[in-house]
Amino acid sequence: MTRAALALAFLAMVYSTPTAASEQLKIGGDGLEWESNSLVFNALEVTEDGGLSPLEADPEENILPRIKELGGSATTSVRTAAARSNQIINELIDGSHTTGWRVYTNPNGAELEVDMGAIFVLHRLYFRRGVLNDDERSLRGYEFYANDGDSLNFIGGNPVYALIAQDRSHGLPELDLSFPPTKVRFFRLRSTGERGFQMGDLEVFGVGVTPFAQFISQVIDLGEAANFGPVDVYGRIDGAAQAQFSTKTGFVATDSLYFRQTGIPGELEEVALADFDRTLDPSYAGVVLENDRDWSAWSPPYAELLEASIHSPDNRRYLQFQFKLLSGSLLDKAVIDSVVFNYTVPSLADSVIAEISPTTATLGRENEFTYHLRSVVSSGNRGFDTVIIHTPFAARATGVRVDGVEVDNFTTASDLGRLQVSFPDQRITRSGQEVAVRFASLVTVSGTEFRGEVADSQSDAFPQRVAFGDAAEEAADNTLVVSARIDDELFTGVVFSSAVITPNGDGINDQISLDYILLKATHEVEVEVVVYDLSGRPVHRLYQARDRSGPNQVSWDGRDADGVVPPGMYLLRLKAATDAGIATQMRSIAVVY
Repeated sequence: MTRAALALAFLAMVYSTPTAASEQLKIGGDGLEWESNSLVFNALEVTEDGGLSPLEADPEENILPRIKELGGSATTSVRTAAARSNQIINELIDGSHTTGWRVYTNPNGAELEVDMGAIFVLHRLYFRRGVLNDDERSLRGYEFYANDGDSLNFIGGNPVYALIAQDRSHGLPELDLSFPPTKVRFFRLRSTGERGFQMGDLEVFGVGVTPFAQFISQVIDLGEAANFGPVDVYGRIDGAAQAQFSTKTGFVATDSLYFRQTGIPGELEEVALADFDRTLDPSYAGVVLENDRDWSAWSPPYAELLEASIHSPDNRRYLQFQFKLLSGSLLDKAVIDSVVFNYTVPSLADSVIAEISPTTATLGRENEFTYHLRSVVSSGNRGFDTVIIHTPFAARATGVRVDGVEVDNFTTASDLGRLQVSFPDQRITRSGQEVAVRFASLVTVSGTEFRGEVADSQSDAFPQRVAFGDAAEEAADNTLVVSARIDDELFTGVVFSSAVITPNGDGINDQISLDYILLKATHEVEVEVVVYDLSGRPVHRLYQARDRSGPNQVSWDGRDADGVVPPGMYLLRLKAATDAGIATQMRSIAVVY
């Protein structure tokens, strides 16, 4: 699909510095309009204050006149009417009894099929009479079918219908059909009578919020490659409703690739959009494919909608976003007030390549690594003096080299999951410069990725993500992923703070701490610690919770549910079930008082 780039005529807040421009793009609210900047605007309406809301049906209002603006349509299977099938929707809503669905010959099996253009929850169908003075010209028997628009309910691009209601003896002048609220995108009305009929206007009634609505923006041209800051989506989401927000970014203005036939069967050649002839039959024109060469795929839906890091690659000029609004119930809906993108231009570099070495580590221990980076910086781009490495746990930097020379005056900051190293006196401003950051980090899961960014401490530019690749000759694997050197342990570092508990209240060894490092858990897993006596009888379930990989600690004060346990030897069993299997470790502890 051709997607014209949205020009840079948007509201932008610009903060000028000698080297940076921090900008803000806002759609909705007091920003750009939703509909005029949309590529897809399905089952939506704009609220009075500029928000984006799914359609909500009035049980007493006929929906059918709205389906044309939603891209809906109606067709009839009667061949004599085929020439005007594309006009049938107009005849069903024009308010005249002299037009509508009219079948004069072979009425048994005649069908009227309607595409609502969006999914609605319908509960009533009302077909007005087409002849005012002859009750014999009404629909004689019918079957009513519906399809909810779910992609699973299609075969070969055609909807699969489910029977909702039928009456083979119907003979009233008008058809007034009520049925339980049903999700409907397509419906089919089939005549089962043997006499011709003339029906007039068709009215369709729904209830509640449309189950699914979608907005896709036009392609947004940011003017030049940008680094993205936080994305903020403001709105209101009722209990069962969902707002699924996704993004994609690209290097070029169109996210499609065009290929035309060469004349040789099965052979295609890529051409520019201007050279692709859409007037030809598709079998002669060629094909249009998604441009996954110059564009990223749609990101997974964002888990957070405020202060969210963009999930699509940065350092790109073009941006597109979409919302999928799911109601979840008849009354709940998601309303989007506005979406705000923060970004800076130009980007810090044309690109920054990174890789890590070594690419194997001992799980459960602190390992030494080197993070290699190589810059590609063209004229006019700012450069950088800070490296940010995303680590699984708090890490520490041990050294920095720039172009092979040790940097003595670097600064470092570390917290859980992030190591930042700055070297402002050795700022990277040229292509081909190399940076090596040595650091130590605990690794507990094989396949840990050390994602990275570069930043500029001398401006307000947003950080730029690195791309994995060949950054240094001494690093051979061109990756940021570290695998495990051992594969037979799920726990390590299992130690007690003391081998004895003396729960007498004197403040000395009144309780002990059990420290352990859980390995290879790619998500939270069930961990339990149970105290047993020497006969194997459970004395106290000390701990049962879901833990992540990494260091953990459990304490015991020598008590069970009834108070202090009798003096003696006890066993503590530590057990976890991870993706790599079930692990159990036992340790003995003495209770003395």
